[in-house]
Amino acid sequence: MLAFAIRRAVWALPTLFGVSLVVFLLTTLLPDPGGEGEDATAELASRMRAAELRRSRFLDLPRFLNTSPRDVGTRVDEYVSHLAAADAEAPFAAARLTQMGGAALPWLLPKLDNLTPSERGRVALALAPVARRMGLGDERDLGTPALAALFWTRFWDDRSVDFTAPAVRRGVLRLVERGTELREQELVLVDTFALREVIAAMKRTRDREALVRLTRLAAHVTGQGRVVPTGADPAQAKAIVSEWSSWWFVHETDYVELRGGEKVAASISQTRYAKWMLGAATGQLGLSTRDGLPILDKLLVRAPITLGMALLGLLLGLALAVPLGALAAWQRGRAIDHVTGAVMVALYALPTFLVAEVLRVRAGGQLLYETFFPVVALATVAVAATTQQQRAAMIEALAEDYVRVARAKGARTLRVAVVHALRNALVPTVTLAGLQFPALLGAAFVVEEVFDIHGMGWETLRAIEARDAAWIVGVTLLCAVVTTFGLVMSDVAYGILDPRVRESWAGARRS
Repeated sequence: MLAFAIRRAVWALPTLFGVSLVVFLLTTLLPDPGGEGEDATAELASRMRAAELRRSRFLDLPRFLNTSPRDVGTRVDEYVSHLAAADAEAPFAAARLTQMGGAALPWLLPKLDNLTPSERGRVALALAPVARRMGLGDERDLGTPALAALFWTRFWDDRSVDFTAPAVRRGVLRLVERGTELREQELVLVDTFALREVIAAMKRTRDREALVRLTRLAAHVTGQGRVVPTGADPAQAKAIVSEWSSWWFVHETDYVELRGGEKVAASISQTRYAKWMLGAATGQLGLSTRDGLPILDKLLVRAPITLGMALLGLLLGLALAVPLGALAAWQRGRAIDHVTGAVMVALYALPTFLVAEVLRVRAGGQLLYETFFPVVALATVAVAATTQQQRAAMIEALAEDYVRVARAKGARTLRVAVVHALRNALVPTVTLAGLQFPALLGAAFVVEEVFDIHGMGWETLRAIEARDAAWIVGVTLLCAVVTTFGLVMSDVAYGILDPRVRESWAGARRS
């Protein structure tokens, strides 16, 4: 049985791949949040916000193949060319260089001598905010083109040795092990060049004081993000580190160089689909635009509520539908069969929101009822169709030869009904249960809104109101995975109930 279950799970992988592809293609239909403000004449602040929104959804990347992957070097070359030409893109290029900060200096400063004096002056002036962030220079040097160019030339002659991976790695390690203000300031002097090691150290360490210093350093050099407060509890610290991990997942190529195999792999990895898939697999689903919290953390809180309600509703529906359907089939054509059929048709016709609202009113604010009635409302979704399916399957099973033989041998009525007929009649019902679970998830969204239960459904409706695309994509992917898992489980249950299914799989494998 274990081998059968494993084979079904393996066969589900292509299904999950297809589902992921469909969900990804659906995300491309979402409106582009940076559609406005992309032209060069737009206000700089508006354009920067639009560019950031597009990057957060990887809309700046091609869908499936990236023939020209970008890293810190290619970005610096592009921005310097705009600054040197003083064209319409120069203000945007200057703002982006300021964001890239120290990570751009090893690429930019050695190339200053290749520029004309006027071009060199414009580029040097664009770096003035970086120098202020690093706590270097004075306004006279940074505000004059010739003096600014001279300042950066001297700076690189003196400090280029600090802009190496081993030096930064040692600095971050010392900050984590025995952090002091001086060691933190040493890393401020290399600015965003230290980000890769800083983010990696955040993920490794559990030292609360080290996390305070690391997040404070990252927030200072990037001008954004949250700092772990002194005395923060583990959950709060973990949430803030998760936010930084999500941010780095989006912006890593702004601050690092792609070398060798990384550059080759980037043709696939630096695409919208690869980023989306990798983010989903590693939990880097981004941040909610509604409240700024990580999508994964919100799903971990909201999903168990909705999935638990849907599962309990399905189990309660099956617990009611199986005996009712079997009894109706056994009493076929009699009063109990007609009454059961009429009640099930009525339940099937009633909308879920109406059933939920009636039950909410009946609950009268009592906690026990408000906890139990949402599950009852969901059970009505499953019980009507499943009862009729169970009745039809039971009638068919009762007409089989093995049931007649059991009766002829004198088997008791209860044994004939349960052991011989019901077990085989459960097979189509179990299959239907796997298909009903997605419908129960959708119904749970409605029930949560009626009973004011803060699960995935309640959060999804708030996300739709706020146009929180990140949450909608995360929920869609989770529902797709859960649905596929439910179908696999129904196949496994099918194999448990019907040995012929397992034998056919074993025979196919041997052949």
